[in-house]
Amino acid sequence: MFNQSIEHSLPKPQERDLEQTRVIFTAWLDAQLDGATDLDVKLLGGPENTGFSNETLSFNVSYELDGAKINTGMVLRFYPEGFFVFPDYDIHKQFLIMQKLADHDIKVPNVLWYEPSDEVFGTSFYVMEMASGDAPSDNPPFHQEGWVADSSEDVRERIWWGWVEQMAKVHQVDISNGDFEFLNRPKLSEDYLDQELNYYFNFHDWAMEGEAHPVADQAREWLKVNKPKPTQSSILWGDCRCANIMYDPDGQVSAVLDWEMAALGDPCMDLAWGIAIDDCNSKGVHVERLSGFPGPVATIAKWEALTGFSADDFDYYYILALYKFTVIMVKVVRKLEHYEIMPMGMNAHINNHVTPMLESKLKEL
Repeated sequence: MFNQSIEHSLPKPQERDLEQTRVIFTAWLDAQLDGATDLDVKLLGGPENTGFSNETLSFNVSYELDGAKINTGMVLRFYPEGFFVFPDYDIHKQFLIMQKLADHDIKVPNVLWYEPSDEVFGTSFYVMEMASGDAPSDNPPFHQEGWVADSSEDVRERIWWGWVEQMAKVHQVDISNGDFEFLNRPKLSEDYLDQELNYYFNFHDWAMEGEAHPVADQAREWLKVNKPKPTQSSILWGDCRCANIMYDPDGQVSAVLDWEMAALGDPCMDLAWGIAIDDCNSKGVHVERLSGFPGPVATIAKWEALTGFSADDFDYYYILALYKFTVIMVKVVRKLEHYEIMPMGMNAHINNHVTPMLESKLKEL
């Protein structure tokens, strides 16, 4: 069985000349920083330090401006090239949501520039300030080892509640004024839940290329038959989990990251995603969940108290989360195979750590 931790134990494909990118970025940045002198840009991190579906580079940038010496970190995120994990990408959406959420007491990184043209790097990109702190590791799972496992139970509790509190703040942002209408996907459906379902049903077909996926196929039919009628809606963070948050050593939130899956819909969808992915990265890989982390019952109760929203449809959204993750893993494995990082023929696009979690949950309901 393919374990997600294998993905990050292998080298990532090098899709861009890093030194050439640094030189081009320096020239582009010099034009943005009007009046700056002594500009110096050093590469800090490449693709091996970032998410598998994105192309992201980090830099240390120093310069003088108006007599002041500036030294800061910047992150450069590109519209991806090469093998896609998701059917489509909208990095302008990612830029916009962070820009707008900054006005709502949500600790998103400060976004600096969006460049829609492909004249600089051959693709669009945006630049944001580098956030401080560390994110809990997915690979190896933070329940197994790393700074979270080495932390006290009090710190772990703060990490978890910090995620819940930031998620709740996202869900409480008013969407009635149309400021976040760019997250709407009317071409998929007028209904927010149908938008999400149709997106991932299409994703499923695209990823499998006509091949059967017995568990995902069963889940898709279950989701159609058991679809609720949501009466609540909000911004959806999308990839909503504590591993997409930067924390200081005390477990206090410093930045909320990864908005590529943001949408509009029932906020319980985010809650279920965060709990489901945590389950996959603990019991799904046969790792005991660390003490200090609150369980699902307490988490759901806290979220309901903070938001005033209902988690009545949690079980449905938990299945949906596992289904989405199952479909995403198909393309993650395909990408590993495409770049010859993983050998073909292991059937890992179907048989991985997420599939039995989904299969087991379907049998329960």
